[in-house]
Amino acid sequence: MFRDNNISASRYSTKERPDWRRLEQTLESQVIDVLIVYETSRAWRKMHEWTALVELCAFNKARIHVTADNRTYDPNDDRAWTTLIEDGLDSEKESRKISKRVRRAMDANKQNGKPHSSPAYGYRIELDPNDHTKKIRVPVPEQVPIVGEVIERVASSDPLIAIAKDLNSRGIPSPSVAQGLKPHPRSKGPALWSPAMLRRICKNPVYIGKREADGILVNGTWPAIVDEELFWKANNVLADPSRKTTKPGRVKYLLAFHGTCDVCGSYLARMGGREVNRYRCNGPKGCVTIRMDWVDLFIGELACHRLAKKDIYEILAKNDDNQKNLTTELESLRAEHKEALHLRAKKKISLIALSQEEERILPRVAELEAALRPVTLPKVLEDLMRDAKGDLATIRARWKALAIPAQRDVLRSLFKSISIRPTKTMGQHKTEAQIESMLRERIAHEWHNE
Repeated sequence: MFRDNNISASRYSTKERPDWRRLEQTLESQVIDVLIVYETSRAWRKMHEWTALVELCAFNKARIHVTADNRTYDPNDDRAWTTLIEDGLDSEKESRKISKRVRRAMDANKQNGKPHSSPAYGYRIELDPNDHTKKIRVPVPEQVPIVGEVIERVASSDPLIAIAKDLNSRGIPSPSVAQGLKPHPRSKGPALWSPAMLRRICKNPVYIGKREADGILVNGTWPAIVDEELFWKANNVLADPSRKTTKPGRVKYLLAFHGTCDVCGSYLARMGGREVNRYRCNGPKGCVTIRMDWVDLFIGELACHRLAKKDIYEILAKNDDNQKNLTTELESLRAEHKEALHLRAKKKISLIALSQEEERILPRVAELEAALRPVTLPKVLEDLMRDAKGDLATIRARWKALAIPAQRDVLRSLFKSISIRPTKTMGQHKTEAQIESMLRERIAHEWHNE
């Protein structure tokens, strides 16, 4: 008995059929007199492989019995051979038709925002209470707060590794466990939270009630469980190219590989081998060095004073002058795409024409949507200023409570550049006034939006 249950015989299947290979080997050994199949379409729907099987049976003098036809075919007989080949051709033709219908339905589901595949962590499938013939996706009450916490913490610049460790220490089941997935055979236990899992959650638009369709986002048929602005803030944190140079969870120093040397432009790095940590130019000449604790305190004070300005929110969140033009262009392109789909549905334009229109419209739509996402300021900045009303002491206390990765994200939002100049006054700086004067002389900085 040879079985490949639950494995498609279609040309569109990507799974191996081990029993089919075993059947071929057995036929070659000439121990089979009659090969019994239910119907030709259940054996294989790839024409070239079905033809090869028929030829293999003919060469090894094995007949083929098709139970659905209640007939036994001798592939060495010309008439029987012709019937078998025609049946194989009909099977592949039907397979292509089915595939085309499935792809067409999936494309329609995309455009209409209908879900595809199994529900994401945080959702489950239930019968529609208003129509028991339909299934809908609803939030899972015990998982919704976890999704919200993850995205909010990432938006606040918490390191992914720290969030994963915290969730695991609290005994919260990971998505794999919650969804009942079997652990990997080589794993020692159930899957734990990992940075990769958290990243997938933060980048999945299903949580804001949307799905991707041909490079653009469309509204889904399920409820959102995360605020859209918060979602995009988390995505901005993960996508920030300045965070790619190192792993945020391992960052220990405020300006390491963030600040630069004013002489050669190289990044600053920690200088080891001293009782007091220092920043040092990472270039070949090591142009500048400076005490780390003094610089960190000075930069922190600059940031806090900046955030205490009454008009800081307007300064940081000011939009480009052409934002209205971009919005108008986006709405126009969306209308063009909708009209093209409408004309295609009425068969007034060809598929080629629709494809050409989408190649022109959709990339620009995706570009405009990214530029106009409802993101103004990183969440960590908003948290620093929230209800502070410009009170420096409140902002300073919140700044000190931030982890280094979060502080670095604040600096990226506030400063266009921070660099260290060479010293002009050699010798020790003992008083606070001397230290502050030296730092003002040596630390060059430029603000964003000013």
